[in-house]
Parts: sequence; C-alpha cells; structure tokens
Amino acid sequence: MHWRRAAGGLTVAVVVIGLFIYGVGWDAVLDNVRAAHPAALTAALLTGLGMLALRGLLVNQLLTPVEGAARGTAFATAYLSGYFARSALPWGRSTGTPVTAYLLANNSDSEFEDNLAVVAAAEGFNVIGSLVIAGLGAAIFVLTGDGSLDSIGASLAVLGGGGLLTASVVVIVFHRGVARQVSLELAGHAETLVGKLPFSRLTQLEGALTSRIDGFFGTLEAIQASPRTLVAAFGIAVVSWVFNAVPLYFGLVALGVDVPLALVFVCAPLASFGGVVPLPGGSGGIEVVLASLLVATAGVPADVATAGAILYRLTTYWAHLAIGGIVALAVSLLGTQRFQR
Repeated sequence: MHWRRAAGGLTVAVVVIGLFIYGVGWDAVLDNVRAAHPAALTAALLTGLGMLALRGLLVNQLLTPVEGAARGTAFATAYLSGYFARSALPWGRSTGTPVTAYLLANNSDSEFEDNLAVVAAAEGFNVIGSLVIAGLGAAIFVLTGDGSLDSIGASLAVLGGGGLLTASVVVIVFHRGVARQVSLELAGHAETLVGKLPFSRLTQLEGALTSRIDGFFGTLEAIQASPRTLVAAFGIAVVSWVFNAVPLYFGLVALGVDVPLALVFVCAPLASFGGVVPLPGGSGGIEVVLASLLVATAGVPADVATAGAILYRLTTYWAHLAIGGIVALAVSLLGTQRFQR
C-alpha cells in the first residue's frame, strides 16, 4: 500500500472540504453538525455499514465461477484492504479496481485477471444500481407530487441518457466480442514488438499478455452465462444503493430537516458523479454537488445542506475508510498468511 501517497491525498481532501465549509460559513455549518441528533446519526452509520457489507457481498457473488477464489476471512481482508485503496488513493475509482483484484488474487489460488474481471463487473453493477435508484426516486416524485422535479429533471435526464448510452456500448462491445477481439489483437502486436527487442527476459513473456486478456474475458463470459449470478448481483447492487442513500436521509433527520425519501434516492446517486474530481473518494466534489442539490431541490438552507452533506460523508465514506484502513494496516503488519483461511 502506498501509505504516503494515500496520506497526502487525504490531507488535500480534508483541506478542500474545509475550504468548502469556510465558504458556506464555518460557524453555521459546525453549529448544525454539533446539534445533530445522536440516534439519527447512529442509524445513518449502521445503514452505511450495511452498504459496505452489500458491496462486498456483490463481489463475493460474482466470484462464484472463479476457481480458487478467496473466501471467508481471506476474502474479507482482501476486499476491505482494496476498498481502502479505492477510497484513500487519488483517482481511486480507477486505481482501486486493479489493487483490489491483486489483493484478492494474492489471498487465494485464483488468477489476477479473473479477479480483475469480477471487480470491474461489480463496478458496472454498482453504476446500474445507482441509475435504478435514481429512476425509482424520480418516479415516486412524479406519482406522489411530493417535492419538486424542476431542478433535478435536467440532471436526471443527463444521468439516464448517459447510462443508456453506456449500457448500449457495453452490450455491443462485450456481448458481440468486439472488446475481446480488439484487445487480443493489440496484445498480439505488443508481444510481437517486445519479442523483437534484444532482451532475453522480455522475449520470455511472449503469449503471457494474450493469455491474461483471454482469461479476463473468459471470466466475464462465465458470469454472463449464469442467470442466477446475474440476477443476484443486480438485486444486491440495487439494495446496496438503497443503503447508500438512506444515510443521507437519516443525516438530514438528525438536523431536523424533513426531506422526502424519494428526493434522497435521486440526490445520492447524482452526487456520486461529483466524485470525478481527482481526490480520494471524490472528496470535495461530492459534498459540493450534494449540498447544491439539497438547496436547489428541497430549499434547504446552504449551511444546513452543507452540514447534511458532511454528516452523510462521515457516516459512509469516512467510516468505511477507517474500517478499511484498520484492516489494511493489520494485513501490512501481520502479512496475508495470517488471514488465508
């Protein structure tokens, strides 16, 4: 684990969040946070932990067709350590996937490319789950008239359109084997080029890259071939997003704010797209987007909305970061052999 890089990124993230709070009104935001009801915050923390457990269950479910995959304690420690890397490192959503796959492979008798395919598939199911929950929240708004859709309609349309476009590309590229064919051809050309270099160690790698890529797509096809696995993974992903959104509701309740649950189902997935900023866990971007959505859609005062966003992140992202960090530290100090059971 790149502990210095993680510490540096987290320090910058805290500074950015501090600047955001300062811009809104430091005293007002902190007064709201200090006045939050402990029982509601406890409920937010517990449901947030449920989301973390469900995300792990999703990966575990998708590992079903992988021979020699990590199970039990070995899986839990590898997954939580990988989750910490995803949460602590800059650009964690991209760098966390291969790190998690490496840790799962290192704690088992399975291959890296098989685990990489599983973790990547889990990320895809999580995106689908967010779209479903956002759509469900919007549908409830339309049916009940409880809340205002005017300010989130455009955002939801962009989200839905992007999701449909992404899903279409994925279906065309993966289902028809385009990605596999193109990847294998590129890997073959790369191996040929490497084989011509005057380094004996590199020439011994001929066929290794294409073999790993073939294994990656083979695992994706094995997952796709199991309807039971697909249905279970889809259900887990959707439920995990319910548990991802509900802490925001409890956080607002803790502040004495009455916000429709349907609004929370829309705002939480939309806010996650603020995580594109290159800081650990999307820190700064998610808080700004979430607070802005609460102000625009529910008319929540800016200082209260900011406090709600901070409490939401404390009971989800930062709590999960702490748990993953403790596990990652234990693995670093004791070694993976202690946990391979």
